[in-house]
Amino acid sequence: METRRISVGTILLWLLLAAGVIACISLAPGTMDAKRTLEIETAATPTPTADVRSMLAVTLDPNQTPAPTMLLLKPGVEGDEVKRLQQRLKELGYYTGEVDGQYGQGTQLAVMLFQAQHGLEDDGIAGDQTRNVLYAQGAQIYIPTPAPTQTPSALDKGAQGDMVRQMQERLKELGYYTGKADGDFGPGTEEAVRLFQSQNGLTVDGAAGEKTLTLLYSEAAKQVTVTPTPDPNALPILVNRTHKLDKNYKPGNLVKLRNVLPESVVYVKGSDIEGDRAAAGALEQMFRSAINDGVGDWQISAGYRSYAYQEKLFNNQVAEYRSQGMSGDKARSATRQTVADPGTSEHHTGLAFDITTPGTAFIGTPQQKWLHQHCWEYGFIIRYQEGKEKITGFIAECWHIRYVGVEHSIPMRDRQLCLEEYLGEVD
Repeated sequence: METRRISVGTILLWLLLAAGVIACISLAPGTMDAKRTLEIETAATPTPTADVRSMLAVTLDPNQTPAPTMLLLKPGVEGDEVKRLQQRLKELGYYTGEVDGQYGQGTQLAVMLFQAQHGLEDDGIAGDQTRNVLYAQGAQIYIPTPAPTQTPSALDKGAQGDMVRQMQERLKELGYYTGKADGDFGPGTEEAVRLFQSQNGLTVDGAAGEKTLTLLYSEAAKQVTVTPTPDPNALPILVNRTHKLDKNYKPGNLVKLRNVLPESVVYVKGSDIEGDRAAAGALEQMFRSAINDGVGDWQISAGYRSYAYQEKLFNNQVAEYRSQGMSGDKARSATRQTVADPGTSEHHTGLAFDITTPGTAFIGTPQQKWLHQHCWEYGFIIRYQEGKEKITGFIAECWHIRYVGVEHSIPMRDRQLCLEEYLGEVD
């Protein structure tokens, strides 16, 4: 049987392996002791961390800096913030006026257009929400309301529907209409149409005919021109036989009285009777006060008259006297006692009104007595008074009142002056 010999390499390998085992056995107790010591120290002394609470109390995150409270921008406000607002609105096409830092009606209308196009409440006040959207990168450029695909040939008072709503929205964009775009062609819409027609060289009838609608939806349509507030210190206009108005004169702020005066306050005898807007407001205040005093049943029988209409009235009265056998000169002389020559009537101004009561003569009524006592408090005067006939050139008319504003009516009442005397126009 052959014996197997063990090589020298194998013997050396086994010796090295045995030495490694002996080393591990000898080091094991120290390693275990070191591990236990580390665990005990770790439990007794936790790893320190930075305390940032005091730092947060005094150091703000630059990415979380609170925005300052915005100044509420609205009509009447002035300053650099308004300039910034106007400039941004102008960049986007909503504002076409001057960047002057004054929050006027033009700025308000531009804000309303921006708000309407962005689904915001269109109140014309630039608060936080409106300005956040305005200054954002996603703010939309102004898109004018397009003309209806089928422009109607005419829209009149009483009409309703989408065509009326689109017209109201367009009038609102241009600044002529301030009411709600509800699709109802009511008195407010009629006055907006009349104002648009007046400022765009069209026949003023309050009906949106083909010419009116075509111009309204065109680029040639003008933004509203705001009538400046009359200077209360300015003297009233004098109209009489020596101070005539030109035949082409027409006041620029006329309204239909039936559109602006509630029937519950006063009855306007003619559907087309017009008057100055400011005077109409004073009339409403006056009649409401009279009703509160227990005096009602008021009627307006006359207001603005054009030169042509006054000429017609004068010629008709002359013809009536001629039919009674008077000569031409005598007929005209008699007519001038009660009817003014064309150009000399206060009714041309839109500031004069004939006040009556339905179905009875005005003189001596409770309405006439209240009017003569209180009209001055609302800016009106009794234009043709008893005892002043030689000065005014007309017989007394207890029903004829004229708006001059309280700055002038009160002094005239207290000093018992007619308009000619007050203005120093007495020979």
